[in-house]
Amino acid sequence: MPTSTATASITLPKSGPAIRTAIQRARTRLGDAPPTIGIAFVSPQLSLSDALSEARHLLPSTEWLGCTTAGEITENGLTHGGLSLMLVSAPEMSFAVEYSQRAKTPDLATKELTRRFPELRRNGNVGTTVLLVDGLCGTGEHLVELLQREAGGTLHEIVGGAAGDEGKFVATFAGTHAAASSGSAVALHAFGAGRWGIGVDHGLVPSSKPMRVTRADGNVVLELDGRPAFEVYRDYASSRGVTLTRENASAFLINNELGILLFDSLKKARAPISVTAGGGLACAAEVPQGAQVSILDGSRDSLVRAAERAAREAKDRLGTREAAGVLLFDCICRGAILESEFQREIEAVARVFPNTPIAGFLTYGEIARYSGRLDGWHNTTAVVAAIPR
Repeated sequence: MPTSTATASITLPKSGPAIRTAIQRARTRLGDAPPTIGIAFVSPQLSLSDALSEARHLLPSTEWLGCTTAGEITENGLTHGGLSLMLVSAPEMSFAVEYSQRAKTPDLATKELTRRFPELRRNGNVGTTVLLVDGLCGTGEHLVELLQREAGGTLHEIVGGAAGDEGKFVATFAGTHAAASSGSAVALHAFGAGRWGIGVDHGLVPSSKPMRVTRADGNVVLELDGRPAFEVYRDYASSRGVTLTRENASAFLINNELGILLFDSLKKARAPISVTAGGGLACAAEVPQGAQVSILDGSRDSLVRAAERAAREAKDRLGTREAAGVLLFDCICRGAILESEFQREIEAVARVFPNTPIAGFLTYGEIARYSGRLDGWHNTTAVVAAIPR
């Protein structure tokens, strides 16, 4: 039997009724196909642990994974305060769901997340991992690198996103029906006859002069061109008519990310998520000391076009195969920029994959590492993953 998927979303104030209603709707849409995998994207206003536990109780033969969000996505739109999910029926796919509470120590987390790889490799010839990770642990990029190395380099693809908490930046959660917590990562390893189709694009352009990161500590940018990083942002905001303070900085930082340049070409986007006591910027991933950077900007139209390009890349990488379903991992920053027009981005993906179920969430970091793509951790980016039928 071919792979098939179904999605549903619901906005209710309690986890139990929300997950029960969503599962009932998705199960009806899936028809007679037995769901083997369930992926839930749950608002931090609900309990992820309770939702996944109840999901397993309702569908005891289904393996569940999920995370908290900064917004929940299906083909029908973006919601806040509820949950979205995708049920996958994949009778010909070999898969495993693995969980680690050690996302802050990527080497240990990698061992726990890949413990069944030898067994899975025997049952399929190519593989894709869907990785959901705590969005505030600051080690996601390193975890992706170690996972791909352990999984066999570019022969294995990794896609996914960093959990969110609706822009509060206090605690984010990932897990399975058995356990979910902060500081965690969960991985769905899927092996079958063909790779998934993955596409990435952001639509951003540099809008400030190039600067050098003269002092950094891991994911904290302390100085730009010898000045406190927040001071540089404050001057940039002033040039745009915005008075920036530590108290009101979050929204501006989200909408004006930091781009890492390579030979004057934009290589990566990095999201500043808070201002440190010393005037540094804590980012969602590492920004190397010595790197050349620029503050980024993007119009709503350019973001929508980027999402469509990501979808087309995903479709092209599927080749002649059809998509059974699409996962969309999209940065909270893009949601903040597009606001009420975010539906345009979903519609752009749906134009490439008409009549195809779509599910995903607004993230604190997007994951896409595959053949030809050496950078695996992204910000302000749309990542599209097409599950082959």
